[in-house]
Amino acid sequence: MLDKAQKPQVDKDGFVSVVSSKSVHRSASMTALPRSQSDVGSQNYTATVLGKTERSTSKLEHLSEANLYFSPDVCGTKAKCILKEYFVGGDMDDAVLSLHELVGVGDEGSLERGAKVIESAILYVLEMKHDEVDKFLSVYLRCAKENKLEAASFIRGLNDPLEFLSDIAVDAPLATDILIRIVAELVKEGILQFDFLLNSPEYFRTDQNAAKFGVKVMKYIGGNTVSSSEFVTVIAKLMTEEEKSSHLSVEEFINSL
Repeated sequence: MLDKAQKPQVDKDGFVSVVSSKSVHRSASMTALPRSQSDVGSQNYTATVLGKTERSTSKLEHLSEANLYFSPDVCGTKAKCILKEYFVGGDMDDAVLSLHELVGVGDEGSLERGAKVIESAILYVLEMKHDEVDKFLSVYLRCAKENKLEAASFIRGLNDPLEFLSDIAVDAPLATDILIRIVAELVKEGILQFDFLLNSPEYFRTDQNAAKFGVKVMKYIGGNTVSSSEFVTVIAKLMTEEEKSSHLSVEEFINSL
């Protein structure tokens, strides 16, 4: 027997309809919910995701710049590979870009990375022929001019090649001439000042004929450098006591070579 809530009702068109109390209850229950529970859930999810994203971004922002680069030793190894690829493929733009990305001038640790990139490349070409030296210079001089390698890195990168030059020259007879040429090109292009030799490794200055090396750099550059007081002063400071006692003047020492 139908109760009042279930009593059939006739509409104006003569149709009979029954309204279930249960359906009414369900309908009322649904309207009791928030207007859109899915919207609330979506908002909560979005807030959670955004929170995680913000935290991740914050962590990235606080990473040390040095952590975004390889160690100096690894950079040196990779620089040699870049140079090898350039010798074969000849794509200078790619070589310059690769070195630039490897060093990251201006970022934390760039001087150390740059020094290793230069040192490893110089040690590599000291055992090669002048054709490869030409290619090395074309890439590295361009990097220096475009500020993709810093002058301070060149000074540091030349330390080991200068200090161990006599040992390298035992197995690579062209090594001394090649290093003279490299230094001369760097000085000629204004990347290094000639007096950087005064702060070169002590062993190079005392036991490896640094003054003679400097004279040959001067003569390779040519022009007015041989008579320039700035260059002559540096040579005089590089001369050992034995060299000074063997010549009446620094000019005579220079002219004897």
